[in-house]
Amino acid sequence: MILGRLIVISIVVAAGGLTACRDDRPAPPPSPAAATAEPTPLRPLTSRDGPAPTADTAPTLPPGHPAVEGGSAAPGEDKPVEGEVRLHPTLKDRTRPEDVLYIIARGSASRQIVAVRKEEPVRFPFHFRLSSGDTMMPGTPFTGPFDLTARLSRSGDATPQPGDLEGSVKGVAAGARGVSVIVDTVRP
Repeated sequence: MILGRLIVISIVVAAGGLTACRDDRPAPPPSPAAATAEPTPLRPLTSRDGPAPTADTAPTLPPGHPAVEGGSAAPGEDKPVEGEVRLHPTLKDRTRPEDVLYIIARGSASRQIVAVRKEEPVRFPFHFRLSSGDTMMPGTPFTGPFDLTARLSRSGDATPQPGDLEGSVKGVAAGARGVSVIVDTVRP
């Protein structure tokens, strides 16, 4: 009998607590400024975005960040590769707005991936810049020659898939400018 009363009391207290927590007030209307502002597209936060430091400017770290040992790259290691990725006219109908462009630099001799850059959304011709900031592992030397591949991924995944569009150029020296990569192949 006492146990039954305790159970009933517990149920009543729990129900009363839930009722007390309920808030029937409507949400406040959005501010007029928020209603007229266009949403800003989000961009990934990476250290590669923004202006590149010049050769005579020392890189800066955020306040409170511990010092990084080793200082700057060794001479010849940070010679960025710049150029354009163009789409072959016969493949223009095969692109979609949600496709993701990967620009991949492999060591010409080792065939190891040295650097990768992911870009979305993309409009062609697309100007690119690969540097030591795009290396797969921090501290990896960005020295050429490179074999560059531009892959337009249908799935958004970095792993090549059938139907992806690709183009490549071989033997690109570190520091090369005006490199042209033509996307002209459909992966089987």
